[in-house]
Amino acid sequence: MKAVRYPTDPTQRVALKNRYVAALGLMKRADGSNRLKWCQKEWRKIRRSIPQGSHFPSDIRKVLKAEYPKLVVYYLLYRQVQSLVHSKVVKKLYEIFSYSACRPIIAHFFMDSKNGFNLGVCHYCGTAYINKYIVKGDQDGLDIINNASVNELGKLLHIKTPTTLQFIDRKKPYMTVAQFNSVGVFRCSDKFHTIFPQYADKNHFDLDHVLDKGNCPITAISLMNFVPSCSVCNEKLKKQKVLGVGGVPSVELSPSSRTFDFDRQVEFMLIPKAGKKIGNRPTRHADDYDLEIVVKKPAYDIFVELFHLRERYEFHKMEGLFWLELKYRYTDSRIAMMANSLHDADFSVRRIKDDIFQRQLDERERCFEKLKRDILK
Repeated sequence: MKAVRYPTDPTQRVALKNRYVAALGLMKRADGSNRLKWCQKEWRKIRRSIPQGSHFPSDIRKVLKAEYPKLVVYYLLYRQVQSLVHSKVVKKLYEIFSYSACRPIIAHFFMDSKNGFNLGVCHYCGTAYINKYIVKGDQDGLDIINNASVNELGKLLHIKTPTTLQFIDRKKPYMTVAQFNSVGVFRCSDKFHTIFPQYADKNHFDLDHVLDKGNCPITAISLMNFVPSCSVCNEKLKKQKVLGVGGVPSVELSPSSRTFDFDRQVEFMLIPKAGKKIGNRPTRHADDYDLEIVVKKPAYDIFVELFHLRERYEFHKMEGLFWLELKYRYTDSRIAMMANSLHDADFSVRRIKDDIFQRQLDERERCFEKLKRDILK
């Protein structure tokens, strides 16, 4: 219900996309080669094997940087010919556009403050916080190696020689990357970080594929296909579902789209039940109110229903009743009286109102912010 924060300035938007591709361009394959260059080479070859493949750009960077409406075009095109695509081609596509291979890089890109995404709240529901936290960059890789079996080490480190794997296993535990590298199993001293990327930022959020990667691998690592979300929205509610009708994605329903307009097309309202009077202490009479979601544009009913926003916000109705009570209690005239009685320039009408309604926090990402804005209108 909250749009992904992309730059509106065309120059800055292009710069963001270029930084994204540049980040993916730093990735290495197991043999030390550049992954993006390999993907480009393989994509140009495999693209010819896809029916109507000429409709996809030959430059893989255009797929990675495409705006959401263009991604919908690619998605629908692939879905139309999917049954005609050979299984070997499908397997290669999943290898080229592998989200699992790129996930650490992509998550880090969204968490990097210079990219401006300002993560804080699930973009689908607005009821759950999402955040990042910091851990020692190399520790995860070392923990994995120290706890892996010999067979698991072979898969992780791409080593097939049993004697080498047993030698690595005997030297456990490894406390530092330097200690692990001193064993001398890698020719390249930085091979450890090729397998375990050195990122200190860890995330407590999901990056949902608006266009499911299982239905279309070609859009699996495109920037505009990602929506930061909570695990409830991603894993329990949306899953592989399409934000649209009849399996056709609606461009305006994705928070990653320029035309996403949930804020204006949907409104939260607290309505007294029939026969109940409106009082100035609604928090004491919560059962006398219904929290309703009024949808002005029918397309957004799909969004509201898919993420069960009516039921989820009804459960948190007290959040809205709290702000409604403050609205009744602190009218503009009462706030003006408070300011006049204080005779202090530091406590103007604006300052008091901002303090009461916590306006200083409105610039931060907070849960139920849309609900609050609608109730205080």
